[in-house]
Amino acid sequence: MTLTLFITDKCQACARVKKQVTDITERSNDLNLQIENIKDYPQNNLLIVPALYIENELYAYGDINENRLLKRIKFKETELTEKK
Repeated sequence: MTLTLFITDKCQACARVKKQVTDITERSNDLNLQIENIKDYPQNNLLIVPALYIENELYAYGDINENRLLKRIKFKETELTEKK
C-alpha cells in the first residue's frame, strides 16, 4: 500500500504529519511512503498541506489522527529483524 504525503517548507503541521507517517511506515513492510513537496509537484490544484493520500485517494488534510489512520490502512506491524 502506498501513502503519499504532500508537504511544503516551513510548515509545522507538515513536519508533525511527516514524522507520524514515517514512523508508521518504518514499522511495516507492507507500506510505502512517498513524500512530495508541492513546489516540485506539476499539478497546481493542491492547495492545502499537509495532504495525505492512500493509494492515490485523499485521506486527510492537516494533522492526522494516528489511530484512525492505523485502522484505515489495517496496519499490521512487521517484526523487523536486524542483520548480523
